[in-house]
Amino acid sequence: MTTTMPELDLDPFSDEVLRDPGDFHRAVLDAGPVVRVRQSEGFRLVAVGRYATVKAIIENPAMFLNSRGGGVLDLKYDESFREPGLLAENDPPAHTAIKSVMTSVIAPRNLRRMRDDFQTAADEIVDRLLDMRTFDAQIHFAEAYPLRVIPDAVMGVRQEGREHLLRYSKFLFESMGPRTPRAKRALAEMGDLEPTISWVRDSCRRENVQPGSFGALIWDAVDRGELTDAQAPNLVRSLVGAGIDTTIHSLANTLYLLITNPDQWALLREQPARGKFAFDETLRHTSTVRQIIRTPAEDTDIEGIPVTEGQKIMLLPGAANRDPDRWGETADRFDITRDAGGHMALGRGIHQCVGAPIARLEADALLSTFARRVKSVEFADTPRPMVNNFLRGFDTLPVTITPV
Repeated sequence: MTTTMPELDLDPFSDEVLRDPGDFHRAVLDAGPVVRVRQSEGFRLVAVGRYATVKAIIENPAMFLNSRGGGVLDLKYDESFREPGLLAENDPPAHTAIKSVMTSVIAPRNLRRMRDDFQTAADEIVDRLLDMRTFDAQIHFAEAYPLRVIPDAVMGVRQEGREHLLRYSKFLFESMGPRTPRAKRALAEMGDLEPTISWVRDSCRRENVQPGSFGALIWDAVDRGELTDAQAPNLVRSLVGAGIDTTIHSLANTLYLLITNPDQWALLREQPARGKFAFDETLRHTSTVRQIIRTPAEDTDIEGIPVTEGQKIMLLPGAANRDPDRWGETADRFDITRDAGGHMALGRGIHQCVGAPIARLEADALLSTFARRVKSVEFADTPRPMVNNFLRGFDTLPVTITPV
């Protein structure tokens, strides 16, 4: 039996929803397993928020494709704003070999080598924050740490021009959504992006990555015949694109939730080793990635509701991670003692974020160090949420801290 698709007169890319998607998520959860939403800029968008439905779609990569694009464009017909990613915009069997290489690069043995460097960086960052006392945590906490450890230890890119990293990530994630008037203004305000794109492209070349870095390990796979010369820079670029902004905004979201939930900050102070759990609970509670997009390979149905080949399916991890049918009556509560395992913020199955272990290692070092050495943290001014097509976070997060 087929069922008519419910509709919501809500644009998921409106400024109001991007600023605070909570009401939108609840409306999608209540409306049905798959919901037609307002067709932002003419795209054929439907939204899925229920945990079980999101999980079923993610775990069916043969029907719901990644290769048709991780954003609103359909790469079967539309010209992409950049070369499609070999990991994020690829399907089996080609994806399987690429994923195997990246899994071997980001292996536990390679992460263990980086732990000491990550801890040293966390100590240095917190030293600096304790000297400042009052600062914008978006810049000096959330941005400072990944920008300190990722370019050196993970990517091994050149020192010159690292300011391009944030510009590239902003360009990437704004471009994955529709060109709304706000997105057009945001991209226009970035000015000429060619120097940024050229810097990223050049940084991914073999001669420009440092020996021993993840970037170099990717190029080693070319020597073993596991990748081609053309594929290696695409994979190094995936570390640049996905490994910076998502971690930055997840760290900022974690600090925001700890300040607005003082009992959870007190608990983290008592048990600093819970830093990594606070980070994962944040990913569940306030998912940094707004949507994961899949495209049906052919006409099919989602729980009896027809969807058509090529229709863009917006999976909403922020809604799925608050679905009471999965998380119970306390789904909306931020609780760092919760078992947040199984949340959808980092995807799932064959397309689960391969860089997740790096982000968790970063968060563990920084949040645990911060909790051990900072007695109190409070807002110094009103935080300003970030409005962005694909990521949720802050533009500013002014705080004042008191040392232990």
